[in-house]
Amino acid sequence: MQRKNILEALYYGEIAPYENRFDHSLEYVECAKKLSSIEAKLTACLNEEERALLEQLAGAEGELSELSILEYFAEGFRLGAAFMLDTFVIPHNG
Repeated sequence: MQRKNILEALYYGEIAPYENRFDHSLEYVECAKKLSSIEAKLTACLNEEERALLEQLAGAEGELSELSILEYFAEGFRLGAAFMLDTFVIPHNG
């Protein structure tokens, strides 16, 4: 079987960075536990209307986080492409 180049693999859907999972560091796990604990304590203190508002806040924050991650990914890709161009393109003094 012939190996596809990265552009072909991307075209055929064989590369999907958003599906990649990674091992979380201990620091990440501890922070997630802390966040979950605080959220549970806060939720217990709220009435139904306030809990709904907190859920809306968390949803909006999640959406914003996804948009930020996309922007960081795109910027990283552009930076990588610029490195490749700088590496393989011979500048000319025109």
